[in-house]
Amino acid sequence: MKNKQIKQQEITRKEALEKIGNYGKYTALTALGTYLILSPKKAQAASPEAPGSGF
Repeated sequence: MKNKQIKQQEITRKEALEKIGNYGKYTALTALGTYLILSPKKAQAASPEAPGSGF
């Protein structure tokens, strides 16, 4: 396997928003959903109790 170097192209925030275009609403909704699902407090509250901690 050859070692390939990937050139990283940096773009501005304005350019990124232009590339997103009409998908901005879906991007925001996905980010919000991911944040809510992966919220540490909610994840801890939904997890079962540890074995032997019901004394």
